Amino acid sequence: MSHITISINEQPEQVAQSSSLSDIIQALSLPDLGCVFAINNAVVPRSQWQQTIVNEGDSISLFQAIAGG
Repeated sequence: MSHITISINEQPEQVAQSSSLSDIIQALSLPDLGCVFAINNAVVPRSQWQQTIVNEGDSISLFQAIAGG
């Protein structure tokens, strides 16, 4: 299986080629509840995670909701 290099919060990661955002979240045990993911600065709605294929060199940003007062 071929791999590609992407970055997640500016950290390089090797993932399987043709991986969806959902595949990457599962493979890397990333949190998904209360989180927003953006690929190349474009937010990906949760309903599109399974269909969104990540490409070589893509930059994924993970944002977690934080409660405050």
